[in-house]
Formats: sequence, structure tokens, C-alpha cells
Amino acid sequence: MPAVVFVHGAGKAGAEAWPLQAAHAARGWSFLGRDPRGDDAARDADRLLDLVSSTGGGHLVAHSYGANAAILAAQREPARVLSLALLEPACFDLARGMPAVEAHVADMAPAFAVADDPSVSGRDFFGLFAQGMGFEPPADWDERLEDNAARLRQLSPPWGVGLRPEVGLPVRTLVLTAPSSPLYAETARSLAALGAVHRTVPGAGHRLQDDPRTTELLQGFWEA
Repeated sequence: MPAVVFVHGAGKAGAEAWPLQAAHAARGWSFLGRDPRGDDAARDADRLLDLVSSTGGGHLVAHSYGANAAILAAQREPARVLSLALLEPACFDLARGMPAVEAHVADMAPAFAVADDPSVSGRDFFGLFAQGMGFEPPADWDERLEDNAARLRQLSPPWGVGLRPEVGLPVRTLVLTAPSSPLYAETARSLAALGAVHRTVPGAGHRLQDDPRTTELLQGFWEA
């Protein structure tokens, strides 16, 4: 089995982002840690290429925001990337113009616009971020939430990251989505139009890696 690198989304990183896979990791599996400077698709794509280059190539499995780095890596150096498996991919550059994607970009723009503004508190930023994502901000505020807000402020938006629609998906690609979100359904349709195989996991949530069926689907994809 060639190397497999698992790429986190905007939440937990490293093996903590992939608990089921880490608990049953096969030889050659690794889990990308978060760069101390924060999540940035272009920077993380370079890190992924360094990892798979040391093993003569590898498969990339990416969740949500991490799909941007995985696709960038494949577009830059397709000879080094054996395949892509994208779970609920937030690679919106390849789905611009779709209604739910455009609505999400507009909803999140106020938060990203003030991410670098020191006059905006962590709590106020998190409130804007939560509003854009469609959930209620916490009524209470603590150090853990302050740290979470600081991490999210370092996040580069999941659009305008440099994905090239004209290059598309230069390697074999599997897209897995939950059935509930129009945002990720639209993105999956756009990726399928570029040649990806799209599968829906009934009853799953956004963190598809927490569903045992996902690992089975990944194994079948690699074996095929």
C-alpha cells in the first residue's frame, strides 16, 4: 500500500481530526499537523507534496477546508499524487456561481473582512463567524473559545486559494458527502463534472471520517 496522508479541515488537526483512522492506521498512513501560522491552502499543499515526495507518491484524503490543499497539490504535481479522496470538500473555487456556494461566500465575507482587525475582539469575530456558518454563538465565553477564535482568524478563506478550474482534477478522485447540505452537494456536483466519482453516505454528518463506512469506502476506492 503506498503512503496515505490525511488532511484536516478547519477544526482539529493531525490524528485528532481522524480518530477512527488513527486508531486503525495501516503502515504508511500519516496525519498532517497544523502549521503554527494557521491553515493556508497554498502553504499546506507544499507540505503535502514534500510528504508524498519522500515516499515516491501517495494518496491524499482531505476533509472540508483541507480539500483545497489536496487539490492544489494534485494540480501542481499530479505525478506525485496517486489519488484524491475528498470528504465534504469546501473547495468553492471550483463551484463558483452555484447558489448555495455564492450565498455562503457572502455570509462569511463579514467575518473574513475583520479577521486582521485588532480592534475586533475574539468574541465579536467568533460571533460573525458563527453567524456566517449558520449557528448560534456561545452565550458564555472562556479561554478555550478565545483560542478557537484566534485559530479561525488565521484561516485563509476557502475561495480565492488558487485552484484552477481549467486544470480540473488531474488524478483519480472520490468525493464523499453527507446528504443534508446544499453547499457541499453543489460542490460535489461541480467536482463530478470535472471527473470525480461522487458517493453520498446516508445518515452521516459533516465529519464523515467519524462514520466507519467512510474507511470502508476509502479502502474500496484504493483497491479499485
